[in-house]
Amino acid sequence: MLFALVFDLGFIFMRKDVVRNALDISNMAVYKEVDVDKLSNGQLYIKEGPAENAFLNYLQKNLHLNDSLEPASDSSPVSGQVDIISFEVYNSTELPATDSVGNTVNEVSVHSHIEVPLKPVFSGMFDKITIPISITTETPDELTVN
Repeated sequence: MLFALVFDLGFIFMRKDVVRNALDISNMAVYKEVDVDKLSNGQLYIKEGPAENAFLNYLQKNLHLNDSLEPASDSSPVSGQVDIISFEVYNSTELPATDSVGNTVNEVSVHSHIEVPLKPVFSGMFDKITIPISITTETPDELTVN
């Protein structure tokens, strides 16, 4: 029984790391929506509507989710519907700001906070566990305006 508990905890932590990396990559995809006209004038600005679409698109691809944000295949690391708690683009005009988990944001960034259900291997120990995952992805160095 102790082995099952330790194994399930390790499994959940590994899955959480996979989801966190997928979330970070989804946040990074948002930087495709930088306003190039403003960038040519030295201002880094992310267009919020297209940014949210890019985020959702990549989140679905990275976690193998359908349009309802539920697993589309057995290869999905989650075991149920993903809930997006918050998605925020912080442009320079809104800074400094505070993200959904209370961290201060001082530079152009993308913040997302989701809750994902994960199912342990030994389901007799737990049914499903809902894990909150949030990340603020700062501007890649390649886009930094000096």
